[in-house]
Amino acid sequence: MSENTSEQKNSALKLLLLGVWALYALIAFCINHTPENGTPAAATPEETAAGTTVSAAGTGATVLPSGSEPAAAVPRDIYLTFDDGPCKNTPQVLDILDHYGARATFFTVGTYVDRYPEYAAEIVNRGNLIACHSYTHDMKKCYTSADAFMNELAQWRQAAQSACGELPERLCVRFPGGSTTKYAAAVSEEIKQRIVADGYQWFDWNAGDNDKWQKGNTEQLPDEEYFMKSYRETISWFDDEPETPVVFLFHDTEDGTVSILPAVLQDLIGRGYRFKLLDSHPKWG
Repeated sequence: MSENTSEQKNSALKLLLLGVWALYALIAFCINHTPENGTPAAATPEETAAGTTVSAAGTGATVLPSGSEPAAAVPRDIYLTFDDGPCKNTPQVLDILDHYGARATFFTVGTYVDRYPEYAAEIVNRGNLIACHSYTHDMKKCYTSADAFMNELAQWRQAAQSACGELPERLCVRFPGGSTTKYAAAVSEEIKQRIVADGYQWFDWNAGDNDKWQKGNTEQLPDEEYFMKSYRETISWFDDEPETPVVFLFHDTEDGTVSILPAVLQDLIGRGYRFKLLDSHPKWG
């Protein structure tokens, strides 16, 4: 065998080995970068968002964890409030809030705190804020005089302390029916002054799902549809006012409100809202 023939065979063998190695590398690359369905692998939510995301059960939507908001959204503050409980729906409301990383202020009625002390305690234990909505919610009784209202507040304090062990450092108060209710017209200003003088703060609301105002349901829509429509209408008032804190009124006593709550929270997250408690509202100064 000539020397030239040996060199040619060696060169051919080297080229063959190089080709086999290149083919192996190509196959390995394809296996590592293509999922089982043969389409290019997409980035996971953990790779594309700041922080970990969780999937909302049954919705197929992405929910941001507590304390975060969509990067493209303008940060906005919302104070979710639930009136008239605690009640049989309160545990479910707390579960929904937990699922979406949200917190809320619960304006509770003292007689129901006495009836459901374990629900009142759970409100606090899960990081929400318990607040006063009088002891009886009997508007004719509450607004007999400023003294009568302050006595209701004192009774509520006793009930809440018994159920929860301790009260919030900042105690929020909401008038039954709101501070502009006709029942309080003669005494509302004096009540406000006395509430503030005692170190408390009172709060109305500037948005809601109208779950206690059926007069607004002029189209006779089913409750859930009417509540959702009311939510979308009132939250749209603040589209051009991202700096305005929204105090949103729900009633956990209303089944329809509980039903729409997941959709409302998902929508608020998409709008860039941050869920806050009323003990941090600017009204405290």
